[in-house]
Amino acid sequence: MAELPFASLMRSRKPGKARQRGDAPSAAPVAGPQPDLFAAPLPGIAHALTYLDTVAIGLTRVDVRHLRAGEGADAYLYHVTTQADLETIQARGTIVFSPRAPLVLTERPGVPPWLANMMEIMESDDPAGHTADMPVVLRVKRFVIDELLEHDPDRTRRYGVSFFLLTGIARSE
Repeated sequence: MAELPFASLMRSRKPGKARQRGDAPSAAPVAGPQPDLFAAPLPGIAHALTYLDTVAIGLTRVDVRHLRAGEGADAYLYHVTTQADLETIQARGTIVFSPRAPLVLTERPGVPPWLANMMEIMESDDPAGHTADMPVVLRVKRFVIDELLEHDPDRTRRYGVSFFLLTGIARSE
């Protein structure tokens, strides 16, 4: 039977050459279990939320008749939206937002001018019979989302009341 072409090369190797390069084969250090690399946040990268549970933030609908123009800010932030958007939020059970599409929030004194502006826009579109386009006011507990807010200088300047953007990126103070 004929030998394989590389059989002679394998026989000529000396078994002791690998050990001459190093003193002894290096053993892996035994320091304990490896930490979970996915549990800790990456350094230098801010974690951004993209949604919040409506129950956790205390999202409730507010009757517009109970909002008075002369009252000051309270422990809540308010969002004005449409009936159709409210139904979507309720069906999903979450509020969805991102740094590119933040959720706009205001203090209590900002709700009446925001509603007035929304009603002006709706009058020009003639919403007769469109209940899905009717404005709805929602409120959330401010202390729950306070770290995820950024000031909105454009709307604050336009309405003269503090407006905020819920971007989902935690502030570092």
